[in-house]
Amino acid sequence: MNTIRVGFVGLGGICCERHVPGLRRIEGVEIAAVANRTRGSSEAAAREFGIPVVYDSWQELVARDDLDAVFVGTWPYMHCPISLAAFDAGKHVFCQARMAMNLAEAHMMYHVAKAAGRVAMLCPVPVGLSVDATVARWICEGRLGDVRYVRVQSFSDAYADPDAPMNWRKDHRMSGLNTLTLGMFVEVVHRWFGWTRAVQAWSQTFTPERVDAEGIRMPVRVPDQIVFDAEMESGLPVQYAFSGVVSGGKDAIAIHGTRGSLLYDVASDTLEFASKRQSVPVAILREDAYDVANWRVERDFVDAVREGKPYRPNFEDGLRYMQVVQAVFDSAAAQRWVRLTDPCG
Repeated sequence: MNTIRVGFVGLGGICCERHVPGLRRIEGVEIAAVANRTRGSSEAAAREFGIPVVYDSWQELVARDDLDAVFVGTWPYMHCPISLAAFDAGKHVFCQARMAMNLAEAHMMYHVAKAAGRVAMLCPVPVGLSVDATVARWICEGRLGDVRYVRVQSFSDAYADPDAPMNWRKDHRMSGLNTLTLGMFVEVVHRWFGWTRAVQAWSQTFTPERVDAEGIRMPVRVPDQIVFDAEMESGLPVQYAFSGVVSGGKDAIAIHGTRGSLLYDVASDTLEFASKRQSVPVAILREDAYDVANWRVERDFVDAVREGKPYRPNFEDGLRYMQVVQAVFDSAAAQRWVRLTDPCG
């Protein structure tokens, strides 16, 4: 079995909690190098996980000849330059979500990855993974009848306090157009219903300025609230509502058909079937089960590198959801419907 040598750029958060343990469970995978934003942070990660080499810059890590793959765990503002450099150096890439700052970056990443012929995988959103196969099967088998309408909501009070400082998710210089959980839920809807054809959006920002990490008062360009209608390529209407300024809300997806509805509660990770006669929990069959706590994400990536096995989400999936994110912003600014064309051509 050939050894896969991996380098991490931005080893923190989910990389520490998920990706490093996941890779360590796979035979023949070596975590060989790390480069964080500071030398001290890199050295701390190296000590914690027994990583032999620390680099002062991500460029040095990517240029290393004996690395097979680069895991990009930075904030979105670095996803594009690191990924492009890694492909140019002949590396496979696993990139943390969200894919990019905007559609232009995602477009470059997709086409460079395609030309390089390397594995280009994105970290999947965990939302819906445990029920993914069940939802897909119910839709395919027609158990809901004809699906007529889908509603997605994601509510929190994360930005309700006008005096709270600006974190990186609220800072457009770090996150780009990525807003709240917008891209996450578009990714889920795409898994179940195919690509988006058109959107019409409205956005609101209730606190126009916040103090950033340097103590400087900055304009807020990432909205506090977004509502938009979407038309899928199948013609299915989907309505989305995202807010970071409401109390008592929750994250949920409702799929309504002519015979009944599937209701997915994200917090409890439960699926319910509702009809005019009853509302009952949906049992997940063994063959449909997916243990999110012990997901296969890292193994899927390694299998793709070693054996050429298929994997999702790939950079096309990311390009497609970033196209929707871009269209939402463009629609809200222009106050009109925005139609999406094939971004892969």
